[in-house]
Amino acid sequence: MSLLVLMYHRARAGLYGNSPEMLDAHFAHIARTYPHGLPGDPLEPGRLNVCLTFDDGYFDFYAKVFPLLKKHGLRALLGLPASFVREETGAAAADRLTVGNDESFLYPERGGFCTGPEIAEMTASGHVRIAAHGMTHVRLDKADANISLEIETPQFLLQSRFVSEPVQSFIFPYGRFSHSSLEAALLHYRYVFRIGGALNRNWDASLLYRVDADCMTSPDALFAPRRLLRYRARGWWNLLRSR
Repeated sequence: MSLLVLMYHRARAGLYGNSPEMLDAHFAHIARTYPHGLPGDPLEPGRLNVCLTFDDGYFDFYAKVFPLLKKHGLRALLGLPASFVREETGAAAADRLTVGNDESFLYPERGGFCTGPEIAEMTASGHVRIAAHGMTHVRLDKADANISLEIETPQFLLQSRFVSEPVQSFIFPYGRFSHSSLEAALLHYRYVFRIGGALNRNWDASLLYRVDADCMTSPDALFAPRRLLRYRARGWWNLLRSR
């Protein structure tokens, strides 16, 4: 039994993204080939299990990814930097889709992120579950990081605004963390994620690894035998180092 957690950002071609057409074919491949689920779901023994995670909550997740999840019967974990979620935006949908990654953070009034009602709609559907992705999306391996603000506060805000169930997952922004920020995340969340390009054995690890799924060259590229062997070897190496 093994667990591959995939990390995506944008639903558009280019750096930090995949085109909606690529995601459509990719999701179809996962839906017909692998057991898939969200943190804590039972894993099928003897199979490669897959979990989808998207970072930042860009508007194209609501506009492009959410319909694809429903189409293919998949679910995804959506990491939200809580301070950037607005209740509404006056920007047109077409304009919101053009807002770049950096622009979304610098000019949140342009509507580059999902709004509160959009997030509530997605979580109510059962196809999307929310994870905390920091409060202001800063690196948490820095000595001056406000750990309480970035780790504890978003859990409270997200639970009180968008979902009726506890927010149990935390995704480190940029995959970076310090010993103290990791301790704080493990104290408040059941599932904690970083970047690592490795397979996980199950959901029980204190720190779960994710594989970068942006800029795919084909719908099944991430599942090539050579790649899976590399992910598996790195997972075992990480396990040995932690002992």
